[in-house]
Amino acid sequence: MYTFFSIVFGIIWALASFVLLFKVWDKLGPVVLSMSKSHIVQVAAMIITYAVIFGIPAKIWCWLFG
Repeated sequence: MYTFFSIVFGIIWALASFVLLFKVWDKLGPVVLSMSKSHIVQVAAMIITYAVIFGIPAKIWCWLFG
C-alpha cells in the first residue's frame, strides 16, 4: 500500500512541480535572459530551478518515509 501511495503522490508531485516550474520561470526567465543570451545557460538555469522545485521535496519524502 505504501508503494502505491508513493507512486501516486510522486506522479502528482512531478506534474505539479512541472506546472510550478513554468509559473516560477515566468518571473525568473527574463532575469536569466537579461544576464546571458546563451541558450545553454538558460537551459541550465531551468534545470536547476526544476531540481530545486522537485528534488528538495522528493529528498525530504525519501528521508521521512524511505
